This record gives sequence, C-alpha cells and structure tokens, in this order.
Amino acid sequence: MDRPAGPLSVTVHDDLGEPGAPSQVAREVADLAARAERALLGHTDFHYRADTLAAYARDEDEPQLIILLRDAGEAVGFLHVFLPRHAHIVHVEATLDPGRDAQPLLDTLWPTFEDLCRREERTSLTWWESSRQDHPTLPAATGVGAVESSAVTEWLRERGFVLDQVEVCSTLHLPVGVGEVDVDKHYEVVTWEGAMPERLLDGMARLRARMSRDAPKGSREGEERWDAARIRRDEDMARRARRSQLWAVALAESGEPVGYTMIECPEGVPEIAYQMDTLVQPEDRGHGLGRALKQTNLARLQALRPGVRRVHTWNAGENRWMLAINRGMGFVPSSAVGAWQRTDRAAHLPR
Repeated sequence: MDRPAGPLSVTVHDDLGEPGAPSQVAREVADLAARAERALLGHTDFHYRADTLAAYARDEDEPQLIILLRDAGEAVGFLHVFLPRHAHIVHVEATLDPGRDAQPLLDTLWPTFEDLCRREERTSLTWWESSRQDHPTLPAATGVGAVESSAVTEWLRERGFVLDQVEVCSTLHLPVGVGEVDVDKHYEVVTWEGAMPERLLDGMARLRARMSRDAPKGSREGEERWDAARIRRDEDMARRARRSQLWAVALAESGEPVGYTMIECPEGVPEIAYQMDTLVQPEDRGHGLGRALKQTNLARLQALRPGVRRVHTWNAGENRWMLAINRGMGFVPSSAVGAWQRTDRAAHLPR
C-alpha cells in the first residue's frame, strides 16, 4: 500500500531484487542506513548492505520488508520489518536521515506500519533501537542496562512502548592471542565452515530451538521452531546473503551435540565478523564448554580470515555469565540496543 502525505510518500517493498542485482530501493536504503549509523555510532559495521537486504527479503522463515519514506523523491527514513512465520510477533528497526527531525518522520511512517500489523495479525511488537553509551539514562524493565534518551525514544514512550531489555554490543579488536583451549575429557569439540554434517542436523535443530527458549529476552515471546529442513534453509539463506558461517560444536561421548557457537563473516567486508549464538544446554554446563567453544572458533576465525579486525557480539545485559566470558577474551562494550516492547493481545497491533 502507498500512502501519500503532501510532499512525503510512503511505500512498502517486499521485493528488493536479487543479491546479485539488488533493487534501487535496496541500494537507497543501504546508503541511508550507512549514513545514519555513522552519525550515531561512528562506523558502518552493522547495517545491511543492498545485496543482504535483497537476500533476506526472501527468507522463508522470517521474511523482511521495507517501509520507505521519501521527501520529494529522496529517501529520508524507513522501517525494516521482520515477520517470523510461526509467531504473532513483529520486529522493527527505524532508520532516519540524521539531519532531519525524527518525530515527524516516524509519525508519517506509523500509519502504514499499523496497517501492515493488522493485515499480518501481529499482537506483539518489538522495536529495536541502537544507542550510544555516553549518557545512558533510560533503564530497562529487567533492571539491568540503560540507553540514551533521544527523539526516537521519546516518541516510543509517547506511543506506549516500554524499554523491556537492553542488549550490550561488545567489540573485540583483532588480532589477539586465544590462549590454550581446555576441553573437558568427556567432550569433543568439532568445527566446520558452511553446511552442517548430516549426522548432527537433528541434534543441532534441538539446540537451535533451545537457544530461542533459553536466551534472556525480557518479557518477549517465545520459542522458535527448528528442524533439519529449517537448518538447511538457513544455510541456503546465508549463502544467498553472502555470509560465511564458522561453527564450533561440543559433542558428548554419545556423539550428541550439547553446545555450539557460530561466527558469521560477511563477504566483501573482510575486516568485520559477528559472534552470533552461543549455547550450552543446562545439563552440560559447569565444564567450561562455553569458553572452550568460543576460544576454538575465534582461533579458527583468525587462521581462516586473517584480515578480520573487529568482531562484534550482542548479549542481554542480565546474561552475566556470557558477558564475563566475553570480557575475559578481550571484548569491550561499544554500544547498546534497546528492545522496546508493546503488546496488545486483545486486538492486532498497533493501536
């Protein structure tokens, strides 16, 4: 649906081209995101490039779309919307021209987003908003972590959003020494890049579902559905998005996977990597597996990708165990992301 607003126009885009030929909208959105990120955080390590946007728009399990705001034909803001297939939640991130007043832009984008949520029958909304950490004054409902106040956070509060949780972004500058990796004698750590070994698919699907359930996420819902087929779809999507995945997995003596970690490397940006999920199932904790997995994978990253200079990772502020492991490896807090929550289970969001 297109919604004109005087000299402003709002359009919805669920087809962003192909990774090898992203659409004009994908290119405009990526350029605007890079400008906004540099203005806020001083770098451009986080935003999706045009080819990545094109790939993830076709994600079968969590399709993504763009609600784009133009002023006299120029892109001045957009909402990046994530729609998990098997949940009633919608995730959204806003990117706005750093030289413009944020609140009128958000007011113009909001009605189209409302319409989308109603059509998609979403009853829970999480709005993700990045923050510097110079003057964090807004505390999370979890009691751990805070973000800076801004025009966007004020707009969110006026709309009835609550800062449910704060995720700490930490950065490790490479190269670093990893030290000796100590693996408990009852476990084996195996590694690979790319496609998961067939024999591990079912066990890893169980762990991926467990990750969605166990990771601290404030009051937000819920568990994701994972099976072997979804793992293969996820691998295919990573290839389309030109992102290599490095895995380290802990196996029990039975050969069953009991823990894992993964680092993602975007192709074409050799200096950056992202430390993604790390999980050890509860019954196998207390053996140092989390640290061993992360150390093993970090050593492999530096061996396979010697050009990487920065590894970024995100952890819930209340996840003290994982944060402590990261600090011990040299990660330093660099920014934060606020998870702003709004829920209406009696009617489709938003109101």
